[in-house]
Amino acid sequence: MEDKEKKNVVSAGDNLTDYMETVIADLEKEGKFPAAHVYRSVLRSFTRFWNASAPMRNDPTSMSNVLAPIQDVFTPERLKEYETWLTECECSPNTISTYMRTLQAVYNRWMPPGMVDYNPVLFKELYTKVESRTKRALTAGQMRQLETTEFCALSLPQQRVLACFMLMFMLRGMPFIDLAHLRKQNLQGRRIVYRRHKTGKLMVVDVPPDAFRLLQKYRNRAESEYLFPILNEASPGEERYHLYQDTLRRFNRELARLMKKLLPGVSVSSYTARHTWATLAYHSGTPLGLISQSLGHSSIRVTMSYLKPFDAEVIDKVNRQVIALVKGSKKKKVDSVNMLYGTLLR
Repeated sequence: MEDKEKKNVVSAGDNLTDYMETVIADLEKEGKFPAAHVYRSVLRSFTRFWNASAPMRNDPTSMSNVLAPIQDVFTPERLKEYETWLTECECSPNTISTYMRTLQAVYNRWMPPGMVDYNPVLFKELYTKVESRTKRALTAGQMRQLETTEFCALSLPQQRVLACFMLMFMLRGMPFIDLAHLRKQNLQGRRIVYRRHKTGKLMVVDVPPDAFRLLQKYRNRAESEYLFPILNEASPGEERYHLYQDTLRRFNRELARLMKKLLPGVSVSSYTARHTWATLAYHSGTPLGLISQSLGHSSIRVTMSYLKPFDAEVIDKVNRQVIALVKGSKKKKVDSVNMLYGTLLR
């Protein structure tokens, strides 16, 4: 039996807390700290649900900190109860989806597909969609306004924040986490060659002239491995992840303050640059598969979740074009008929 199979042998004595703590430890060893953070959040949430619902299960040991037997967790009834509890706690649909998909990943690890007791439709009736319900993109006009901003009128910290935002947009919607972790060795001539922090996918991005000028002006001049002065040197591991989280929060705060000045009333975060690139590419008629490849997404489904809020806008635009086509056709027909009588009605 392979090591992976040994690790996933189902034990009747397993409980969710001990099992997920083992999974979290494995993720941290692999340096997957964002994923470990999500798993820990799900475990805390499910533990609160389990203890809150213990009296309804007539559990005599329901006072507090009751460990959930894993075989009792992964049942359609229990998972549906948890989903309902999350809804009652006013969790957003995307939060519910994230928690359910995380539990699904735990289930597939604990009970791998192909095992006798594996239930392939266990999560079928649960909310696991990946979709965006809000618009997080700027218009082409707004991006033009940012592009033509007089940098010299801004403070140096504000210049750096705006430069990072514009670079993320011009480098094919590069996520902030990838920009922050770029090494000087990733810049190879006029190309940036790197692996996505989230998926490990190899990315080769040509640096357009405007982006190259920004890069050269605001790149890291210190003796540091990083291409940009965003992250400080830190020991690898969880410490680096926490330092990155602090840096991201500061960047978003500074970006929000800057945008109040440049785009009053518009909500902008570090992720806006990525969504804006995807949306403008979509509106320009770029095939969905090419957008997905450009962003380094793992699947077109993820790309569709970016663009779904804009489907109605595209359809409305097509509708206006169709109506305009009919009006144009009607005008030509009327003109031609009247010309038969030697007159042209206006």
